[in-house]
Amino acid sequence: MRFDFTTVLSGLDLAEIKPAGSSIFEMGALGEVLYIVKSGQAEIRVGDLVLETAGEGDLLGEMAILDEQVHQRSASAIALTDCEVVAMNRQRFLELLRANPEVGLEVSKLMVRRLRSTTFLSHHDRLTQLPNRALLSESCDTAVKRAMRRGTTVGVLIADVDNFGKINESLGYQAGDELLLELSKHLRGQLHELDVLARLGANQFAVILEDQTSSQIAAAAEHLRTSLVRPFSAANHDIYVSLSIGISCYPQDGATAAKLIANASAALYAAKEQGRNRCSYFSPELHTLAVETFTLQNYLRSALERNEFFMNYQPRADLSSGRITAVEALLRWRHPELGLVPPGKFIPIAEQAGMIDEIGEWVLRTSCAQQKTWLASGISPFRMAVNLSARQLRHIDLKDRVAAILAETGLDADSLELEITESAVMEDPARTVFLLKELRSLGIGIALDDFGTQYSSLGYLKQFPLDYMKIDQCFVRGIPTSNDDSAITKTIITLAKNLRLRVIAEGVETQEQMAFLVEHGCEEVQGYLFSRPLAGDAAEAMLIANLGKPA
Repeated sequence: MRFDFTTVLSGLDLAEIKPAGSSIFEMGALGEVLYIVKSGQAEIRVGDLVLETAGEGDLLGEMAILDEQVHQRSASAIALTDCEVVAMNRQRFLELLRANPEVGLEVSKLMVRRLRSTTFLSHHDRLTQLPNRALLSESCDTAVKRAMRRGTTVGVLIADVDNFGKINESLGYQAGDELLLELSKHLRGQLHELDVLARLGANQFAVILEDQTSSQIAAAAEHLRTSLVRPFSAANHDIYVSLSIGISCYPQDGATAAKLIANASAALYAAKEQGRNRCSYFSPELHTLAVETFTLQNYLRSALERNEFFMNYQPRADLSSGRITAVEALLRWRHPELGLVPPGKFIPIAEQAGMIDEIGEWVLRTSCAQQKTWLASGISPFRMAVNLSARQLRHIDLKDRVAAILAETGLDADSLELEITESAVMEDPARTVFLLKELRSLGIGIALDDFGTQYSSLGYLKQFPLDYMKIDQCFVRGIPTSNDDSAITKTIITLAKNLRLRVIAEGVETQEQMAFLVEHGCEEVQGYLFSRPLAGDAAEAMLIANLGKPA
């Protein structure tokens, strides 16, 4: 039902023409003035969603009467056509409704319908229709209050879809949305009816579990993690996904919703640090780590521009001749306040924060330039070994990026060796085979680093275009006294030789380790027994002493 304008017009204060596309009314603080469409059409929106179209006689702005917080949801009215809008004092409007009960009934229905829409949107994720972060916080707060009265436990799980960015990069954001929608339905089906499942945004979900013991909460998390055995269909592709999950519990890990959610997020970070598809509980130590990680992330963002990074170089030697065959480029970071930050601490954080691409290219460019300088000075040929991160291996144009740096620095490709960890190559074996073949076509040597620490498929291993296999120092450290480490080292050497790869042992520190490696056919060694990592000048002096240089 529309307003009877013969009755209404007497109470109007002004009339205004709004051009098509202009804003008629922004839902802000509770005001004294309301707006009515006299002619044309308008849209009522909350965020990007159009609630309904308003025509002649429709009221705009009534949500501000019933909900003083509606401005937080970006509600507005937009002119669809040249729209004549009239303004009315709110008191006069209320008098009009009292005098026309049938009009008041229709307006009340309209107001309730719109308010229900805005309330749902403010508390639910638009894609999955699951509760959002705001409603999760409210639900968690309610669950904690109930648990306080009952003396029970509340579990909060924060789950992150591993490597979700790769799906968006390769298949597009629409495929990513399709996957998240299917995954949300699957997760909902794995939980009890009263369990709360929410979407926190991007690729993160949260679960609240009530009236369960800590062991039951842990079992529920494991069930969610291991339930993803079938592929999900998105963009006509079958996609397998895995979850990493952080867990916190009331009362031991926090007494408020905010604390429990923050602590579950800290536990999630620890789970991601352990690798994909893991569950991790919160502990105070994890909170300290999370704060430290956040601080390091902020410092890392400016480290490159402030020239805080520098390179060390660790020589590698041939066991039969003692001559240096290569030097490995090792990134170092000296912060003005923190001092020297260990690579094992800042490199994973750089990878997690998406900064490793830029840092990795700086390392490659700096190392290639240094190698070119050394070779140009007359030092006998040797290779520069540079590590590639898993993130760098995800770039389909990796060959072009490396070729551009070689061209820029003037270094020949056969002087460069790229080291890739076993975990990185197994992240997407088919893509890795393709990228390594492209790099190899340039004349670059390829080394498989940290072999034996992950779970390689031998079927893929024989397909990788490799030149070198490095035995991880965790095995070398135990030889020859540990029977297990000795057996594994011998097996790796045999496997590498059968694949026609040159074997390198890293972390060699004792003569006994060296003798064992010589006896079983290892060809190259790297470690403190031969040389520690050296600054540029010291590395150059060792290269000249070992390889010689024309006078």
